[in-house]
Amino acid sequence: MFFAQTLIVFWLSRNGFGFAELLIYYMVACLVALAGIFFFPKIKINAKYSIFGGILFSILQAFVLIKIFGSYQLYLSGLFSGLNIIFFWIPYNAMHFKFSHEDSRGLHSGMYYLITPILGITLQPLTGIVAEKFGFETVFLTGAAMYVVPIMLLRFLPSFDYTINVRNYFFENKFNWSTFFQGIMLRINYSFIPIFTLFFIKTPRQFGNFFGYLALMTAIASIINGHISDKMKDRKIFFYVFSVLAVASFLPLGFAENSYYWHIFAGIGSLSISLASPFWLTFNIDYYKDIGIERTMALRELFLNIGYFATLMIGLLVFYFTTSPKVSLITVSAICLFLPVVSYLQGVYVKK
Repeated sequence: MFFAQTLIVFWLSRNGFGFAELLIYYMVACLVALAGIFFFPKIKINAKYSIFGGILFSILQAFVLIKIFGSYQLYLSGLFSGLNIIFFWIPYNAMHFKFSHEDSRGLHSGMYYLITPILGITLQPLTGIVAEKFGFETVFLTGAAMYVVPIMLLRFLPSFDYTINVRNYFFENKFNWSTFFQGIMLRINYSFIPIFTLFFIKTPRQFGNFFGYLALMTAIASIINGHISDKMKDRKIFFYVFSVLAVASFLPLGFAENSYYWHIFAGIGSLSISLASPFWLTFNIDYYKDIGIERTMALRELFLNIGYFATLMIGLLVFYFTTSPKVSLITVSAICLFLPVVSYLQGVYVKK
């Protein structure tokens, strides 16, 4: 996934897509994910088959961009990205925690978030090198070929059925404001940081190295903190401390004036949000423990994607009225200040 998708934003930018179009690209994916979770038929789906479909959609997300002929490809790639969220990430997340013990969920959350940066440390810099030496077409085709590995490994995964549509549970439960604001923060990390990196980094190699650096910054923290949380049996401290740290670390992003400060601020931001993310994930598992892990992960994706879409829409509207990407980033970063507050008011790990 890293090899095929690391340079998508860079490639789109090189082909003339600007700040607003890149935000819309991510918005399409969020809308598709939300539509699927709300309106997909209420049928049982085999997790293995679903993950296989999700892998194919991930391949198509990059494949349709090998040659850019028009803006429709931007939306088509976003469509496949949204389908990947539905068919890959929901069952994958559920599978990861369905077969873990409740007492070690913090540890498993840490392991979950450790896998991604370990792969990214090597593959993301390599992607940039290949793009400069052989071209972006080679990157996307090689990335597509590399998906053979996870497809072959599917046979070793445990099998279970799940339901994508959790519309009833959405209306039956209170709005999960904490996860909504977590989505706002995560979308800054996954969308705004890659887009803004384009203002400071001009070559594929530098772009790949930058995200390899971010992966290195986050590789160790998640597993350590997840383990500590399980040992102490008190996730409240870590949830709030790391949430406040993550919020504070995002505030300087919009004020970076050069590559040096962008590397520092983005690195601290990615590290901080990686410290917090395992506890945000574990919170959702604890919060929805009565409805089953499969529905929990679908509901989590639902609220996250509502937060994703809100972030991108706010950023787009601010940009429309100010024509300043910097003001857009500062605005959405400031909104993140509400995360610890709404989490406390919602009663996240607060004894009543």
